[in-house]
Amino acid sequence: MKMVRLIYASRFSRGVGPNDVQNIVKVSRKHNEAMGVTGVLCYDPHFFLQCLEGDRDAVNELYNHIIMDDRHQDVRLLEYSDVDQRVFPSWFMAYVRFDELTKPILLKYGATATFDPYTMSARQALGFIQEIAEERYNFLEKERQKLVEK
Repeated sequence: MKMVRLIYASRFSRGVGPNDVQNIVKVSRKHNEAMGVTGVLCYDPHFFLQCLEGDRDAVNELYNHIIMDDRHQDVRLLEYSDVDQRVFPSWFMAYVRFDELTKPILLKYGATATFDPYTMSARQALGFIQEIAEERYNFLEKERQKLVEK
C-alpha cells in the first residue's frame, strides 16, 4: 500500500455555517474510518485547513469528493507527498475550531495572529496542523483525567 499525506485549504461557500461543519466532521469520521484515512480538520468562519493521510487511492478519492463539494470553494492543494508513516494514526478526523487556536501557534506559522491557511507553505501547514492536533490531544487527555478522578 502506498501511503500519502495531502494538505489543502479551502474557503467556506456562502451560507455554510457551524452546523454544516459539525455534519462534515460527523460524516467524515465514519467515512474516513471505513476507508482507513486519518487526519485533522481546522476551521474558522472563513477557511478549512485539512490534512488527510492514508492509502493513495482512498486519499485521492476523498480529495476529489472535497473538490466537488459545493460547501468548499477555492480549494488549494498545499502538500501531496508519499509518506512512510502517519502523523495522526489514531485520529480519523481530529477537529479543531478557530476559537481553540492559540495566538503563539498562529504567530509561529503565519504573518499575523489571524488564521489564514492560504498564507502558509506546505511545511508551515504541516507544522501548524501537528501543533494544533497535539494541543487538542493534550486538552482532551486532561478532560478525560478529570472525569476519571471524579
